[in-house]
Amino acid sequence: MCFVPTSQADAAVRLQVCLETLGVEEETLEGVPAHLRLPVAVTRYWLWRASPEPTLLKALLMVMVQGELTRLTGGTTGWQGVTSHISQPLEGVVAHSFNQWQACLKDASQLNLLLCKPLPEPHFAWLFQGRLVHRQIQKLQEREPEDIVKDDEFRDLYRRLLGAVTQPDPGADGGAGGPEAQLRASMGHLRLNT
Repeated sequence: MCFVPTSQADAAVRLQVCLETLGVEEETLEGVPAHLRLPVAVTRYWLWRASPEPTLLKALLMVMVQGELTRLTGGTTGWQGVTSHISQPLEGVVAHSFNQWQACLKDASQLNLLLCKPLPEPHFAWLFQGRLVHRQIQKLQEREPEDIVKDDEFRDLYRRLLGAVTQPDPGADGGAGGPEAQLRASMGHLRLNT
């Protein structure tokens, strides 16, 4: 058997390897902006495997969406300057979950790079910021995302990302006892109210 350099492998094969490693089908990412597909696939992977069960999904997705919309309207520096005034310490469980997610993102980004970027690289400066995620978690204790940000563009993108992260893959077995059904049942409380 002969080794074929990654750069010479078919782009569809490289994409399939990346997505299969993350346990997501390409159809699940339809409707997600191209440069957010890797972080959304990572978030889905992390959500399935994190221990303890993450409590920061909504906040993490809110920060992703807010960063994306700010970037699209001309933001140039990322979240770094925006959050310099937030000084409260992170809660241990939240920090642990956030670190798990960051480790998954780092490893998946390295895999994506090794596979010659079958998924576009995300705009990391606008993707996340730990203290901002923590602040959103505090806000979400009293309100839902749609009550915090009433912008239609925000709601649309938030729903698409949340759906891609929590919905079963199109080819998944819909049996009541399968892992996809269990995910759907356990993530029911994460739905955005319409």
